[in-house]
Amino acid sequence: MKRLKRNCSANNTKGDQMHRDDHDHEHEHDDDHEHNHDHEHDDDHEHDHDHEDDHGNPADEHDKLHLEIHRAVDELGKYAIDIDIMSAKGLSKDNVLKFIDDLMVTVTKSCMDNGADLVGHVKSFFSNDDGSIMSSIVDHRAPTRIKDSMSSDKIYKARFMLHIIVHGIWDDRVRESVLDVLDGIFQKWNVPYEVTADHSDVERSITHPS
Repeated sequence: MKRLKRNCSANNTKGDQMHRDDHDHEHEHDDDHEHNHDHEHDDDHEHDHDHEDDHGNPADEHDKLHLEIHRAVDELGKYAIDIDIMSAKGLSKDNVLKFIDDLMVTVTKSCMDNGADLVGHVKSFFSNDDGSIMSSIVDHRAPTRIKDSMSSDKIYKARFMLHIIVHGIWDDRVRESVLDVLDGIFQKWNVPYEVTADHSDVERSITHPS
């Protein structure tokens, strides 16, 4: 009987040791799980942080994407300029109509000579309190289309807006093509002027190949 009791005690001791080992193993497993979970969480957090860093100012990103699409898809160059015209002696409407036609043809030709291969449109709007004169060119081989809604035959003051869109050259090249000939046309027709707005996008333009 004593021998049986000793065996039972030995078995109980062995069982207790196995129980403790299993408990220690489970504890280590829990520690590993918590460690792995925390590590994965930290990695996810760092990944999210990196992802957030990839995004700058949303407005800037939108503008940049818009310009990239504009460049990649249509390859159009554009430019616009606003000009005030003032003449103490007054300008005859007949001369103003000839001046507008000459300016439209000349700036269009300048763009074509500097690399443009297609006209999107070249438009101008000449206006004052007495009405307006609108003109457009959509084909460099065709004459200027002019719509005269000006009631006065003598013009002392007016606002002149010119807008150009062509294919094949970028905005800065369109601007150069226009400004290279603009002053000469005004001087030729003795039209006093002052540039009030130059709608160029030089600072925000994306770098493009020359």
